Amino acid sequence: MYINGVVEYVAHMLRTYNSFSHVLYTASAKSRARDVIQLLKQSKRPLLIGIWGMAGVGKKTIAQAIYDQIGPYFEHKSCFGVSTAWRYSSSQLALQRNLALDMGGVSDVVIPTIESGKVILKERFQHKRVLIIIHGVDKLEQLKALCGNRDWFSPGSKIIIATTNRHILKEHGVDHIYRVKELDESESLEVFNRYAFRQATSPLREFADLDKKVDLNTFSPAAPPEGFGELAEQLVAYCGGLPHALKEIGISLIGQEIHEWKGVLRSLERFSIPSRNLLYDLENCFSDLSDKEKQIFLDIACFFNRVDQNDVLQILNRSTKSAALQISLLEDKSFVTIDENNNKLEIHVMLQVMARDIIKKESSNMTNQPKMYDVFLSFRGEDSRAKFMSHLYSSLQNAGIYAFRDDDEIQRGDQISMSLLRAIGLSRISIIVLSTNYANSRWCMLELERIMEIRRTLGLVVVPVFYEVDPAEVRRQEGQFGKAFKELISTIPVDVSTESNWRRELFDIGSIAGFVLINSRNESADIKNIVECVTRLLDRKELFVAEHPVGVESRVTAATKLLNIQKSEDVLILGIWGMGGMGKTTIAKAIYNQIGSMFEGRSFLLNIREFWQTHTNQVSLQQKVLSDVYKTTTFKIHNIESGKNILKERLSQNTVLLVLDDVSELDQLRALCGSHQWFGPGSRIIITTRDLHLLKSCGVYYRVYRIEEMGESESLELFSWHAFNQSSPIEDFATHSTDVIAYAGGLPLALQVLGSYLSDCEITVWQKVLDKLKCIPHDEVQKKLKVSFDGLKDITEKQIFLDIACFFIGMDRSDVIQILNGCGLFADIGIKVLEERSLVTLDNKNKLRMHDLLRDMGRQIIYEESPFDPEDRSRLWRCDEVVDILSNDKGTRAIKGLALEFPKKTLSLNTMAFEKMNKLRLLKLAGVRLKGDYKNFTTDLRWLYWHGFSETCAPAKFQQGSLVAVILKYSNLKQIWNKSKVLENLKILNLSHSRDLTKTPEFSFLPNLEKLILKDCPSLSKVSHSIGSLHKLLLINLTDCTGLRKLPRNIYKLKSLETLILSGCSMIDKLEEDLEQMESLTTLVADKTAITKVPFSIVKSKRIGYISLCGFKGFSRDVFPSIIWSWMSPSNNVISRVKTSLFISSLGTSKDLLKLRVLCVECGSQLQLNQYVAKFLDVLKATNCYKKEVSAIATASQISDIHATPLIDDSIGHVHISRSKNYLKSLLIQMGTKCPVSTMTKESIFQPADGTWGSFLLPSDNKSNWFTFSCKSCSVSFDVPMKGSFLKSMTLFVVYSSPDKITSEGCQGVLIINYTKATIQTYKSDTLTSFGNEDWQTITSNLEPGNKVEVMVVFGEGFIVEKTTISLLYDELINTKMELCDAVDEEDVIVSESDNVDVPVDNSVTGPAQDENTSEDKHECIMYRKRKRGDMKTLE
Repeated sequence: MYINGVVEYVAHMLRTYNSFSHVLYTASAKSRARDVIQLLKQSKRPLLIGIWGMAGVGKKTIAQAIYDQIGPYFEHKSCFGVSTAWRYSSSQLALQRNLALDMGGVSDVVIPTIESGKVILKERFQHKRVLIIIHGVDKLEQLKALCGNRDWFSPGSKIIIATTNRHILKEHGVDHIYRVKELDESESLEVFNRYAFRQATSPLREFADLDKKVDLNTFSPAAPPEGFGELAEQLVAYCGGLPHALKEIGISLIGQEIHEWKGVLRSLERFSIPSRNLLYDLENCFSDLSDKEKQIFLDIACFFNRVDQNDVLQILNRSTKSAALQISLLEDKSFVTIDENNNKLEIHVMLQVMARDIIKKESSNMTNQPKMYDVFLSFRGEDSRAKFMSHLYSSLQNAGIYAFRDDDEIQRGDQISMSLLRAIGLSRISIIVLSTNYANSRWCMLELERIMEIRRTLGLVVVPVFYEVDPAEVRRQEGQFGKAFKELISTIPVDVSTESNWRRELFDIGSIAGFVLINSRNESADIKNIVECVTRLLDRKELFVAEHPVGVESRVTAATKLLNIQKSEDVLILGIWGMGGMGKTTIAKAIYNQIGSMFEGRSFLLNIREFWQTHTNQVSLQQKVLSDVYKTTTFKIHNIESGKNILKERLSQNTVLLVLDDVSELDQLRALCGSHQWFGPGSRIIITTRDLHLLKSCGVYYRVYRIEEMGESESLELFSWHAFNQSSPIEDFATHSTDVIAYAGGLPLALQVLGSYLSDCEITVWQKVLDKLKCIPHDEVQKKLKVSFDGLKDITEKQIFLDIACFFIGMDRSDVIQILNGCGLFADIGIKVLEERSLVTLDNKNKLRMHDLLRDMGRQIIYEESPFDPEDRSRLWRCDEVVDILSNDKGTRAIKGLALEFPKKTLSLNTMAFEKMNKLRLLKLAGVRLKGDYKNFTTDLRWLYWHGFSETCAPAKFQQGSLVAVILKYSNLKQIWNKSKVLENLKILNLSHSRDLTKTPEFSFLPNLEKLILKDCPSLSKVSHSIGSLHKLLLINLTDCTGLRKLPRNIYKLKSLETLILSGCSMIDKLEEDLEQMESLTTLVADKTAITKVPFSIVKSKRIGYISLCGFKGFSRDVFPSIIWSWMSPSNNVISRVKTSLFISSLGTSKDLLKLRVLCVECGSQLQLNQYVAKFLDVLKATNCYKKEVSAIATASQISDIHATPLIDDSIGHVHISRSKNYLKSLLIQMGTKCPVSTMTKESIFQPADGTWGSFLLPSDNKSNWFTFSCKSCSVSFDVPMKGSFLKSMTLFVVYSSPDKITSEGCQGVLIINYTKATIQTYKSDTLTSFGNEDWQTITSNLEPGNKVEVMVVFGEGFIVEKTTISLLYDELINTKMELCDAVDEEDVIVSESDNVDVPVDNSVTGPAQDENTSEDKHECIMYRKRKRGDMKTLE
């Protein structure tokens, strides 16, 4: 028992005493430790001692030295830090637990909460004499949790607290506060030399934390080598006695050459910390300050170091009433000290460097913001404000140049330093007026320092004006200028580094070419020259486009064409639209540079989205537009609404180019470009955005240029420039480069980022980087893309995006909408928004697509929901994670979607794995077999996709009432349900490739089904007749259902059905004429079936658009003529049953036109009418080319140039051809009611009395009336008689000639052109020989009294038409006088006309066209009509 106690005691001592005695401390460290120990000896009661000082001053080292010296005198002790561990609640509890263990007792102490930990610690402390040292304290709650108050401890206990915040020590009520001061010069030099010039001797521990990468056991001081001593002293001076700085800089210079030492010295002279570790530690302390404390600190660091505190308070109190309080807090937090002797504020040199680094970063950020000022003016008011500066400022304003003056522009409430900084950073040019006393002003020198720094780092244009000062005096600080500078140095306390920096800036500004104004006699001319120079600089300043502008030129050209700059005076808005990282801003900059000079005014507002989110002063954007366009500050805008009025009033007077970059909200457009009425004629507005909806809100005056992804060659070139600094990859990296290109997917941002990232990597690293990127996207790319996701304001839109990214890429858009609507996500609207935001795209098959990097971004968002516990994520898709969760029953209610696919093998799992997933709504399985009872399966499931479902029917206990889509491809199903269930929500059922499926479900239980897909189900022999009850069904796909013999008759009752696919149903041999009942049918595909006959009802369908049936394939407008032609085949004998007149929009090629008997076309204009007439003439004249094709329907057309064949008497149409002895031929065509001309006067017509063809006689009866028109060409034009009765017949008589041995046919057809109605009726010669009642009705229905009509007879090549006569026969007399028609004889109607062929003509009869003024035009027409009945006569 005694031995066990000894062992336990020894073990406790070994565990609790972590001695630092292996490290030797310098005399200064031991001295400071002894000072604190003396304080500890002052009382035997519990003592709380605070060690306080700025970061890096050595507080922790002193505390550890104390622990080494007095630790052995305490049985229970502990020394630890809290700053890092306190960030996590679990680590806070661990600190309490470790402290409790150090105090002795049971080793399995459990601390569930901070409060219970306090109780346990208090119990451990109260009966023991303990030593506790806590360093890194930055919050009062840390002390309350770990060392409570004095009542926790027994007499003799010592608690030492090291912190940078004196206020915490005061609040906690410590007994003494020991301030750690900086090292003096000799101590500093000793520490620096130990690190910079080390020798292998005894170990050393100094005031700062050890760098883990450096073995300080080999350190000991040594004398500096020759040439390094003076440099060492200068470097030590800049460290300001801060041990951490001495250590970091010393270690960084170990073994370095002298030029490296000088480089570090130059960095310190320019207020730049060469050690990032030191800067990081200081910035961590800065980040803990409040916003007000940060502002005051930066002001003091830049402007008020070593300035009397009362003077500083007087200045700062103008903008804040709590300056004294803030300075007191900064002093407590070791950021400011107050000299007790002269009350001056002092800031350690390293804190000053940190402050300037912070300001420098803020200046860099300002380069991405719109420039607010054209010019920043820096000057000494006492020298020049009253005369020169006022004149210069006014001239700049008059020239439209927006200039900043500190007295005018700093608004009440702004901190002085931040306002000046903002003004310099937001200016394009800085004019520095160097007058005699310029360098005598602390403010001027600080401004100069900032201006020159921004010039070096960010390219600020600086224009010096040497006003009564020689530039050499400025460079050398000589003469009156030098004297003024020396007075400043002697008046205010300035450290060596600041003085050196100021002298260098004066030398640099004195070396820049500028304006030298000494004893000038014409100040106005000088100022004019300055203003003209600034104007030129502003105009010449173009926007930076890209370091490697690959693909920019072609895209700029395409976008610029849409602007239509040269031709349109309208105001036009061009939207440049695309996903993040596509280069929209780059294209907009290039366009701005290219066309900006063409406009009277222009403005480019960069990064509006970011500016709008982070700046309350949104009015400044409106102000910038005006200042850019008009170069003036006279417009004062007080708020957004008044700014709209001012912009509208001013911009409407000029032609303006306005570019709004990265617009994300409609309010931004309303505030900056309102409507097209805001702008003058010819203005152009370019908007870059990720949101198409914003562009649509611009109205009808906008166009959109969508930026597409880069092609492979462009991608490779852009990537190569960034990765290899050349246009193509290095040979060894070619394959890996191709892999990166594929991953980037043509996204310029990704190509640039990844190229730069991989540029300095070895080839072995590339594949590892690619593997990592596939799991974890690159942070910079992810951040840029995530902007679009974060911009979605509706939570449902974000959920839809994440669902698509995980499960629905490549699926039909309408199917996804149905599924997600079933989840209550309003996907109709949501997916449209995603498309407008470029987060989702559609391919030409209506499938949802998403860029791979957007997909990875979405999946990364889900991954970050719970990085280490996948079961707590909302969606799962990674195979290994899903298998682990399902195999080990880790499922939770957090899981809403799950995908598990094993394409090459089958995985067996238990249904119990899904029991806890009661929120699961999306499930995708492939190659998975589930065993067990489905009774506890989720009832929320909306989408079930199961490839290779192994059961022969769906489990009876599987709750399916919420399902919207069931997709069971390649299943073993014989029937889907043994017992039918009502599934009211089911809209999509896909059982494709279920080769054992024998029957369809009872469709009456699926009342809302919209899609039925049963492809490749060869065992299916019958479709349930209940399918006719599906009144919402849109699609039926029965492709390759080879066992299906026929369709149920009820299927034709589906009035909602739009698509019917029967391809490969080889046993289906018929489609019923009931097909026309399918009122909504637009697509019919029935290839490779036994169907041989196309239903006649097909052409009656009002909406049919695409057909693939019986060898006919294509859009209905293209295949209908061929289908109709097949019906017209003599073997079909179905001419009378089909419609033979179609509109031109339904026709395809000329070959198709030739297949029609009759063609009726209604034209929209005279131009269109003329075009169609020309087309039909070409088609009819080409008939001979298709002679073999059309011969099948020409059996009744034996028209010949040699033989005349009369038509049968009962035909309604008559055609007869005859030939005279002199080879003039005639053609007689009669259409309409049978007329006596066919029987009574046939002989007289075909054998003229005088042996000529110059005249013919017309028969008549008691109730008929003839109207005849004639013309010397192949066409006759006339007006249809007014107020007539029924038109009974139309007779055409044509006289023509042809070469002797021509073998082609003559008449090709007849065109009837109605100019009044803009219609054309075309009749082929074959149709004329088989003219029917329906054909005649098409003519009479299109001829109305007063219509202007032309009848044209078309002949083949080589034929010459001499004369054409047309006669109209009406059923009764018409008493209305006809235009261009006179009575010639009361008894007879005689038609005659002279022509140029050898045909005698009797000129005894004259008419309106036959007098002394008769025209010689061949196409002149003569028209007569008979007034009274009489006998037929011929001219004598």
